[in-house]
Amino acid sequence: MSLLEYSEQILFTSASLIYGSAFLVASFHLFSRGAYPQKWIFRSLILGFLAQSIALNIRAIFVESCPLGNTFEITQFIVWSLILLYFIIKPAFKVNLLGYFTALIASISTATVLIFPGLDSAYTTPSKAPLESLIELHASLAIFSYAIFALLAIASAMLLIQQYGLKKQLFKGLFRYLPSIQKLDALSTGLLWAGVFTLFVSLIFGTVFWIEEPERVPALKFTASLVLFLAYTLLGLCKTLNFVSPSKRAILSMVLILSAILSLGTIDSDRSEPEIIIEGKIQP
Repeated sequence: MSLLEYSEQILFTSASLIYGSAFLVASFHLFSRGAYPQKWIFRSLILGFLAQSIALNIRAIFVESCPLGNTFEITQFIVWSLILLYFIIKPAFKVNLLGYFTALIASISTATVLIFPGLDSAYTTPSKAPLESLIELHASLAIFSYAIFALLAIASAMLLIQQYGLKKQLFKGLFRYLPSIQKLDALSTGLLWAGVFTLFVSLIFGTVFWIEEPERVPALKFTASLVLFLAYTLLGLCKTLNFVSPSKRAILSMVLILSAILSLGTIDSDRSEPEIIIEGKIQP
């Protein structure tokens, strides 16, 4: 293993540990002291994000493309996008505890793919061609939309917790720092339509690639993305027309992201012209 490859593994591991420590320390303060260490969470997420960014860039150098070739890389990219979205949304919405739950999801996701090295499986990358850039753009936008939907699921979970707290008249610890249901509902609506738009643009690029080279676009892969797009669009329309309550929409948002995660196997990059073989250690 080269020094660069070793550095990549250290950085991925460090990012996961940072996310985990951010969540654990914040939990200690919340449940034992009744205080939320917002600065600790924010600084920890910045540090973890930087470590993960460098690691993903190293992997991109090795694979000579956007690192979305297996479950390990896709998960890392989703988490990286999730943290980036948090930094964008935080100053606009000022939603307390969003970073806390984001750190939880980030730590669990990154730890899982590190614990199971088989998820970082071998794959091949084709030689560069104009259409390859198109399919990479399609894949990266699709995965980024998954990150948006993951953040939507976090906001939805917070809304359900807040509703439970209000119903039980719980106003201490975690419940003390939860945002209002109105703010969470507004955030959820914005995230829902942002995710739908991003996935729609991704599908446009994917459709163009499919028209040019239909044999390289698996039917299951395209169908899974299309069904997910239609499901979230329908959910947004139901919200707009007041066909579903905020709590039911929150539950459906969480169910849909779980379905999306289960479909990750169908959206792995389809690289059928082997030029570079990635086998844990990248071979030039």
